[in-house]
Amino acid sequence: MHKLSRRSLGAIAVGAALSTNARAAGRAKTIALTFDDLPYAAAPFPEDVRAGRRVTDAILHSLVRHRAPAIGFVNEGRVMRKGEEEEGKALLRSWISGGMSLGNHSYSHADFNGRTVAEYEKEIVDGAHLIADLMQTREPYQRYFTFPYNHTGSTPETKAHIEEFLTRENTRLAPHTVDSADYLFNWPYLAALQRGDAETAAKLRAAYGAFVIASLRFSEEAAQAIFGREIAHVMLMHANDINADVLDGILSKLRDRGYTFVSLDAALADGAYTTPDTYVSRAGPDWLWRWRNSKGLTVSFNGQPEPPRWVSDLAQPFTKLPNDPSNPVKP
Repeated sequence: MHKLSRRSLGAIAVGAALSTNARAAGRAKTIALTFDDLPYAAAPFPEDVRAGRRVTDAILHSLVRHRAPAIGFVNEGRVMRKGEEEEGKALLRSWISGGMSLGNHSYSHADFNGRTVAEYEKEIVDGAHLIADLMQTREPYQRYFTFPYNHTGSTPETKAHIEEFLTRENTRLAPHTVDSADYLFNWPYLAALQRGDAETAAKLRAAYGAFVIASLRFSEEAAQAIFGREIAHVMLMHANDINADVLDGILSKLRDRGYTFVSLDAALADGAYTTPDTYVSRAGPDWLWRWRNSKGLTVSFNGQPEPPRWVSDLAQPFTKLPNDPSNPVKP
């Protein structure tokens, strides 16, 4: 287990402040890191708490090493599984003691497309209890929510109602501009690890690292086209095995590209994030797509990278997630 010292936690806080100052002076590009599906994302494989401990420790070790503040979005229902409650809570406490923050990702990872507004309001409320308890030492802090599948409302009415509800709950919706698509790599990666296929696992690690950088490069270009300038980016990842094993290399590559790491609060202080999101659909694209449509722009997104075909082929058998027919691919 990687132990996180007070000195390490202080380094994260100092690093975040320096990153913000550097950006204000125009000397650095900045990015915030978010992780969905805490405490551990392995579905459709068993989400064993012991495996979650390995993943949690490895991710936090990389974040602390690179002085990268991050926020993990929790599905409280996954924490409170019978017989695993204390182990699940311990994983979340590790994020807090590691200097990170926690946000709400709904109680049961429910799809808003398949729920009424009232049902989804309950998902948000029920998903906030444990987080509020664990984050008491951080008061006051900004509360954040992310929609599973990025489904933010399939009609103008449902979208408006849930946004108003979040405002009443003093909770801000956390957007993202870079999608790692890590789940598509993680499924075949776990399968390769389980069968002892080191060669395929190594190929997937390399392909995933390259894909993240390609996605970031595209997002940089898209942001320039939409806003005419560089913006602070927010990257969406998951608390899964491939990030446990590749994150350190990804963060090194981000530094090589001139990035410093900031908190989600700092990233969202960028004026780009005040852009209205009027996008209404059953789909769940990132916010660059939403802003382009909201602004009525004709910026082409045809060059957005996709995972290599061989990776998609390996992931195909795992895309039918149990008990989730509304969106069978994206977690």
